[in-house]
Formats: sequence, C-alpha cells, structure tokens
Amino acid sequence: MKRLMMISLYVSLACVPAAQANGGKKQDAGLWVFAGVSPKPLGGKWKMLYGLEYRSRNHFRETSLWCASVNVNYVFNPFIQVGAGYEFFLNREADGSFSPEYRYYPEAMLSCQWGAFSAGLRSRLMNTFTQVGDPHWEGRNRLKASYAIRGTRLKPFVALEPYHEVGPAEHRFKKIRYFAGCSLSLDRRQTFDLYYLREDYLHEAFLRNVIQVEYNLSF
Repeated sequence: MKRLMMISLYVSLACVPAAQANGGKKQDAGLWVFAGVSPKPLGGKWKMLYGLEYRSRNHFRETSLWCASVNVNYVFNPFIQVGAGYEFFLNREADGSFSPEYRYYPEAMLSCQWGAFSAGLRSRLMNTFTQVGDPHWEGRNRLKASYAIRGTRLKPFVALEPYHEVGPAEHRFKKIRYFAGCSLSLDRRQTFDLYYLREDYLHEAFLRNVIQVEYNLSF
C-alpha cells in the first residue's frame, strides 16, 4: 500500500499542473521513441551517449522528425557533472519533405540522494539553427525526482522542464514540459523508461500530449 501511495503521489504532482494549464487549448498527441548506447570511454570519469529518436504527431498518424545525437559528460563527483551535446534533426514539412536542423549545447547537472529518493537538476544552454549565421539561443532546465521501490527494479519519477528565451523577448518563458513515468532496470546494462509527457506552449493555444519510450544500453 505504501508503494502504491508513493506512485499515486508522483503521478498526481505531475498531472495537476498540466490539467490546470489546459484552458481549452488545441491539442495534439504523438509517440516519441528513443534508443541510446553508452560505451565506456577510456577515462573513468567520462560518460558518453549516442542516441537515435523518432517522433510522431497529428494524433500518432504521421512522422514529426528524426534526431541523431551525441552527448559527453565529465563526472566531478556523485553530485556534479558538466558536459556538452550535439543533435541533428530531420524535420518533416507539410509537403512530406524533410529539412535539416542543428543544435548544440553545454550543460551542467546537480544530483543528490536520500535513501530511495533521488533528485536532480539539469541545465542546458541550447543554440538551435538551420543556418550557421541565424542562431537561436534558449535555456532548458529540468528538475526531476524519483523513488526506487525496494525489492523491485522499478523507479517511478516526475519531472518539470521549462524553456526560456535567452536575450530580449516579448515572452521570456516559451513552454513547459510535465513528466510522469517509471524506469525499469532490465539488468546492469539495460534500462527501459515509459512515461507520459505534456508540453504546454505558454503563449500559444497549443498543448502536446506524448507517450515516450526510452531504451538505453551501457557496455
């Protein structure tokens, strides 16, 4: 019963703000699937992640984009990491063609743990562009809390992630994401995440509902 109450609390914390954000906005739904590989680098304090992601839209009926990514982090200690990443997007246009988009970012992560509870803050400064001379800088900060259920390989979690413009802007905060889901450790090398994501474009009449699946392999 205690475990069930904890899971219910996490889901409630994520869904209540999202429900309040509705306000009669137009909504879409999609599936996001991510597969990541983390080879062990030469240095013990380095972490690498290569990823491939697929996203759908229009209520799961069509492809939204494909994304290939690479991320490198240096672990100072169990509490602090810094790193950088690069993402290459192929965005599907209205006529069915695909157009490229690029992104790079530095990032920093803080984390802590109290028994079965853990929490972390990840901050990224991202530049997303289609032309090198046309940068678009924005910040992205994700606060995540999780709970490892004793005697199982399950770790339910919730997260909150606002996006904000960097530099002069009419609306500094552009959108916010709410997460609620669960992580399953298949073994020491493999993890599987399943969660619900709600993305609210704060100054537009639009909400996105996403089912996201992630698989990560370390070796």
